[in-house]
Amino acid sequence: MTIEQVGHTGRVGGLAGPLAARGRAVAVISDETTLTYTDLALRVCARAAEYPSVATGRRMIGLIGGNTTDFLIDYLAAHEAGHAVLLLPPESAATRALVESWTPDVLAGAGQAIPASAHHTPPRHDLHPDLALLLSTSGSTGSPKLVRQSRRAVLSNAAAIAEYLRIVPADRAITTLPPHYCYGLSVIHSHLLAGASVVLNEDSVASHEFWERAGAHGVTTFAAVPHTVELLERVGLDRLDHLTRLRYLTQAGGRLAPEKVRTLAERLEARGAELVVMYGQTEATARMGYLPPQLARSRAGAIGVAIPGGAFRVDRPHGTDPDAPGELVYTGPNVMMGYARESADLSRGPELTELRTGDLARIAPDALVEIVGRMGREAKIFGHRIDLGRVEAALADRGLDAWCVGEPDRLVVVTRQDTPAQDAVSVAAASSGLPASAIEVLVVDEPPRTPAGKIDQPALRELVAGRGRTAPADEHGTPGELIAHALGLDPGGIDPDATFVDLGGDSLTYVVLSTRLEDRVPGLPRDWHLRPGGELDELARVCVPAPARWWAPWRAWARVDTSIVLRALFILAIVGSHTRAIAIIGGAHVLVALAGYSLARFRLHATGARDRAVGVLRTAGRIAVPAMLWLLIVTPLTSRYHWYSPLLATNLFGPRSWWEDRWWNPWQMWFIEAVVYGLLLVAALMAVPSVSRLDRRWPLALPAAFIAAGLTVRFGLIDLGGGPQVWYSAPAVLWLFGLGWAIARCAAPGRTDSPTRTVSPSRALWLRLACSAVAVLCVPGWFGDTGREVVIVLGLLALIWIPSVRLPRPVVRVLTPLAAASLFIYLTHFLVYPPIRDAGHVWLSFAASVVVGLLVWALWERGARAVRRSAPQAARALRRG
Repeated sequence: MTIEQVGHTGRVGGLAGPLAARGRAVAVISDETTLTYTDLALRVCARAAEYPSVATGRRMIGLIGGNTTDFLIDYLAAHEAGHAVLLLPPESAATRALVESWTPDVLAGAGQAIPASAHHTPPRHDLHPDLALLLSTSGSTGSPKLVRQSRRAVLSNAAAIAEYLRIVPADRAITTLPPHYCYGLSVIHSHLLAGASVVLNEDSVASHEFWERAGAHGVTTFAAVPHTVELLERVGLDRLDHLTRLRYLTQAGGRLAPEKVRTLAERLEARGAELVVMYGQTEATARMGYLPPQLARSRAGAIGVAIPGGAFRVDRPHGTDPDAPGELVYTGPNVMMGYARESADLSRGPELTELRTGDLARIAPDALVEIVGRMGREAKIFGHRIDLGRVEAALADRGLDAWCVGEPDRLVVVTRQDTPAQDAVSVAAASSGLPASAIEVLVVDEPPRTPAGKIDQPALRELVAGRGRTAPADEHGTPGELIAHALGLDPGGIDPDATFVDLGGDSLTYVVLSTRLEDRVPGLPRDWHLRPGGELDELARVCVPAPARWWAPWRAWARVDTSIVLRALFILAIVGSHTRAIAIIGGAHVLVALAGYSLARFRLHATGARDRAVGVLRTAGRIAVPAMLWLLIVTPLTSRYHWYSPLLATNLFGPRSWWEDRWWNPWQMWFIEAVVYGLLLVAALMAVPSVSRLDRRWPLALPAAFIAAGLTVRFGLIDLGGGPQVWYSAPAVLWLFGLGWAIARCAAPGRTDSPTRTVSPSRALWLRLACSAVAVLCVPGWFGDTGREVVIVLGLLALIWIPSVRLPRPVVRVLTPLAAASLFIYLTHFLVYPPIRDAGHVWLSFAASVVVGLLVWALWERGARAVRRSAPQAARALRRG
């Protein structure tokens, strides 16, 4: 069956030449300037004259993409001069790999001067006369393989897009995607070809600047990938209402869940705008199909019809059901010339008349194309390709009648009633490489079959798509008794000379105990965690607790460790920024420093290397175990996380680009991963006796090494390739972890946080000044967001210079559980706030996130205490047995 769109009248001609004919109409708007079509034509012609003459050979012009006026002029000028363009991503490892693989004759994109040698050096490549554009394929940026596009393909696709989107000169698009990405480039092509205007923008749709710019210039459209839609949901779809001239929104770059398509379409239709869902591949220049906007709600799962001038057909093996899915094949003038894997391929002419997409599709009775999977029974689950046939074969080998369907976030195994579900899960997990948590079993009486008796794969997928988803410490007593209860120990068996740290205490327990001990020991020493329990008991006997009144004298207020206050305030700021109730960001990066700070205060006072390493591992476990258990529970229930999330392995397997689909979700746990990785690294180092001795002799050597290593990433000496890694990966924040460690070692006079000795007043002052200098010099410029950087610097300076603060005791009783539960609030709030906030209840989503985190923390602590109390009894029973 074939679908074809006729009536394509777009003229295939020059892209730069006709610009001047548009006259004084606005073509390009940036923050610096506004260019009419005449202005643009003049600047393009002037720049084209600077490129080498094609009389000496056509050159490959490597252009580093950016939504800037300089890039746009360089790009149009390179085409106007008759050369072929290789589009490159902004400076990154991928850029360097492409440049090294293809050695462009000229590198430009920022309006820089063309080297004089380029005019005299012979071309490095033999370029076919039709070759105009070279693009990296989606998902393989930096790979040597390129898509070869002709001038005709680029212009015909732009004309087709302009036709079916009905782009007119009054339209104005704002750039939301990078121009080295074919979808982003096609926005520029189609609007300039139609005489419309383009607002150049490099800000995210999550930023205030984007909406200010879009509103001020009266944009009528912008392009979205699934991640863009997610960002829109996070900032609130009501932002669209501020764009009074918005006519339509386009979405491509990956499948958007049908329910999201319907929600977005309804929102746009309510204000007189439209949603146009599109389908494309780089191999077809940009776009091959689109869903007519009037069908966005009723046919949200379809990709629609072919673009003007193109045609779809579905190829299936001979003799199969004519309604069965097959490979989707596209024909049209925008099909690529072919791939280029080496320089010799650049001289080859067009090699394809059609594009075999590799997508498994069917054409519905209403003539709309529906993608139902990939060829070869492959499914992409958590970004990994799984061979469903191989999994089914493994199940059959074990005598299990089962059939598999792949979904983006799970592998569904369909079985009969008599098949052991647990056996099916274990075999499917082993054969697919997926964790058991990503396997779901759907039990049916009998799977759907074709008249020939074979499994009806489309019906099986429909069956799966339509299924429902399955799957206190004692408050009284002496300080010594309170410590024992908090650590799950028998108070009667505690050595009075043992300290909180000696007994295995850590920063999380410290938070809760500090307030309880302050109630019994007013003026509690800040280094109480390093004092014997018997000494604290004696202090409690000679002190009189102060009344818990707001109006009590300042000196009667409780002294609270600054780290506790920062932990409480910043977890509120994190939740507040995500729910949009509070506009303070940067708190999580301060909490990374707090992790290093707490490590030095509670886990590095033992003398033996083994005791130190085990202590650090225990702290890592206190963070990693609840995080991994939580993610194991919720990952199968939501599409937000991926198979590697419960393994805390986003740093290893997570998205590497801001532009990857749903990059935000797996990176939500970056803070947990960074802290756990830092602790594991310290544990490994402390397990080496010589390193442990070095740390005791030179307490600042290791934290300084951590700072230095982390700053090589912070300042780009080690390139992680951009994307989330530059702010959120463990290597990127290692220097903050080390700085917190150093701050704890730079103890104020009279304190004993150093593992070996009390720091002298003059030395403490200089060391704190040095830590302050690191914070003040290294944070600014990291994010390009002054407000965020100020928050981080102020948090670090408070940790350095303000050891503790006095607060009314009722305030302390509020801050303490918030600080103690901060890990659980962080873990749980990502699943609590979105539906409430998106329903318009910002403050309710904030409150619910905090309350749920507190409840989960309370349940966890109760369970942990029960386990600790029962463990000795279980051990004795085992010994008796």
